[in-house]
Amino acid sequence: MLPTLTTLQRRKPHIYDLSWLCPQCNSSPETLDHLWTCPYILPEFSPFNTFKTLLLDLRTVCLGKFLSATPLKFLPDSFTVEFTAMDCWDCDPPSNSCLRLARGLIPMSLTSFLGTYFSSSTICSIFDTPLHDFHFDLYVQIWLCRSVFFNHWESAQGITNKMKSSTIGPSPISHPFSQISPAILTPFLATAFLDSWTSWVFSYIIHGGSWISHLDFWRRLTVQPLLRISF
Repeated sequence: MLPTLTTLQRRKPHIYDLSWLCPQCNSSPETLDHLWTCPYILPEFSPFNTFKTLLLDLRTVCLGKFLSATPLKFLPDSFTVEFTAMDCWDCDPPSNSCLRLARGLIPMSLTSFLGTYFSSSTICSIFDTPLHDFHFDLYVQIWLCRSVFFNHWESAQGITNKMKSSTIGPSPISHPFSQISPAILTPFLATAFLDSWTSWVFSYIIHGGSWISHLDFWRRLTVQPLLRISF
């Protein structure tokens, strides 16, 4: 499980105050589902806007593949409308089926609908690559940026690497930054991490305008000291 704030609060309540909310929006607990759809107040950094774009891209790609695949029976004219109207594509607010896709699960309602026209093997083969790419983009465009932000947020709370490596410790730290309203806190920290985030992307991910291979990307991710990520 990704170490979201709620996960860290369960693991180390002596470090992460149980009353702390999502460091980005400061309006909800940072659960795994909230992570992808956080209504971050700076539009250009909004995980929700990114999630919505990636989800609709996934829908478009999959629809095109199903329309060009060989069905078990003739596709009705209403197929496109019915496919795009499935609740798994509802992300404003995100439906339960939509959040299942974010977790790598294909909702039963979607497979049941598609099973009327396609074999199980066809459905799986069509979703395989687009769903993998969808999750890869979620990690790159949302999780990595959030992790840089979170690193600076932890520093603002006075949380050190030594504290995080301990199994027990004193009561959670009360830091003045935790009392600042999100309208002030978010732009302040966004400015602090933007330069380091941009530098890291250009140094480690983008080479000559092209994405490096997935394998090399994950290898670099495991040795990048700024991003304390575990999967």
